[in-house]
Amino acid sequence: MKRNLSLIAIAIVLTGLSVQTSQASDAASRVDIGRRHARAEASYDGPAGMARTDTRVGRVNFARGLAVSYGIDGVSLSQSIGVSHGGLSTAHNFQLSIGPGGTHLSRGGVVTRGGDARAITSGHTSRGRGGPRGGSSSTGTGHDTRAWSSSESHPRWSSHPWFRSTR
Repeated sequence: MKRNLSLIAIAIVLTGLSVQTSQASDAASRVDIGRRHARAEASYDGPAGMARTDTRVGRVNFARGLAVSYGIDGVSLSQSIGVSHGGLSTAHNFQLSIGPGGTHLSRGGVVTRGGDARAITSGHTSRGRGGPRGGSSSTGTGHDTRAWSSSESHPRWSSHPWFRSTR
C-alpha cells in the first residue's frame, strides 16, 4: 500500500513538472558576420512559435535570426541581426519576454573595424516556473572593437505560489 502511494505521488509530481515545462516559452538567436561569411541561427521551445533565419554573402554581407515562442506563460522574442562591408562589421541582438510572471529585456551589440572584422552577437530569453530570465552576449575581432550588452528581469513575485506577502 505504501509503495503504491509513493509511486502515485512520484507520477503526479513528474506529470506536474512536465506540464510546466511544456508551457514554458523560450527563444534564442545568434549571428556571426564578417568578411566573406554570414551565419544566423534561431530556435524556440514552447507550445507554439516560429524560427526564421536569413543570410546573404556578397558585396554586403547580411545575417538575421528571429525566434518567437508563445504559450500560456506568455510570449518570448529573440532577434539578432548583423551587417558587414568593407572592413566594418556590426551586429545587434534584442530579447523580450512578457507574461503573468513578469518581464525580461536584454540587448547587446558590437561594432568592429579593421583587420579581419568579425561581429558575433547572441541572446536568449525564457519564461517558466522560476519567472522570466535570459541574457545577451556580443563580441568581435578587428583592430578596433566595441561591444556591449545589458540584461534585466522583473519577476512578478505575487504570481509565484511559494512567495507569500506579509501585507
